[in-house]
Amino acid sequence: MPVAVKGAVALRKALKQYTPDLAKQLPKEMAVALKPVVKTARGYLPSQGSILSNWQPRENSQGRFPTYAANLVKRGIGYKTSPSKPNKKGFRSLARLFNKTAAGAIYETAGRINPDSIFVKNMNNKYSSTMKGRDKMQGRALYRAYEENNGKARDGVLRAIEKAKNSFDKRTMVRS
Repeated sequence: MPVAVKGAVALRKALKQYTPDLAKQLPKEMAVALKPVVKTARGYLPSQGSILSNWQPRENSQGRFPTYAANLVKRGIGYKTSPSKPNKKGFRSLARLFNKTAAGAIYETAGRINPDSIFVKNMNNKYSSTMKGRDKMQGRALYRAYEENNGKARDGVLRAIEKAKNSFDKRTMVRS
C-alpha cells in the first residue's frame, strides 16, 4: 500500500550532496527489505513445462497474444530504489516493485475484472493460484507476495529512510 513520506526526495538529494556514503547505504537497506518480496513472487510464477497451450511459442502468423517464457517472466519481476518522476498529482515513489513483461502482467492480473472467463478458469485449474490483495492491488504473483509479506517490505523501506535521516541529522548537527 502507498505511504506518504514528506521530504524524502529532499533528504536523498542532501545525502548525495553532503554524505555520499549514506546516500549509497540507503538504497542498499531499501533493497534488503524488497528482495524477499521479489523472490517469493518469482516462486509463484508457473514453470515453462506447465504453461497453458495458448501461451506456447508459435509462429507470428498465429496471433499477437504474448507467449510465456518462464525465464523472461521471472527476470521481469524486480524492484527499484531510485525516486520516480512525479505523477499527475505530484507524487513520487521512492521504492517500487514492478513486473515488466506482458505475459507476467497477464498472469498477475487475469481474473481481476472477469473471473469467470475460460482463460481464467483454465489458469485456476492448472496452476491452482489464488488472487490476493484488494481492488487494484490484487494479483497472483507480485501482489500476492506483497500481501503475504504483511507490510514488512514497506516498514523496512520506511525504517531505512528514517535511519538515513537520523544519521544525516547527527552528522550535520551544529554544535556551539
